Amino acid sequence: MHEFVCKFVYLGEKEFGECIDVDNGKIIVKFRDKFYAVPMDKVERVERDRVILREFDKRKAEKDGTKWIEEKSKPVTLEELKKYGFED
Repeated sequence: MHEFVCKFVYLGEKEFGECIDVDNGKIIVKFRDKFYAVPMDKVERVERDRVILREFDKRKAEKDGTKWIEEKSKPVTLEELKKYGFED
């Protein structure tokens, strides 16, 4: 799982985004302000610093990525920020 996280993701030879998580058999790719949940069977290969994907259904992956962000993301409170040393 960790072999995918923090690697650049390519669709063929074109850079597509960055892998930020693996969840339920999908890699989560952030591209600009969108998130895509791409099935693992679309991973063609993993190299030292990048993940290469085969073509996939972008609409479904974006829909699943939006669902992932809604389920996994939560706002951070000011108290939590202070706890981690982020003060005014």
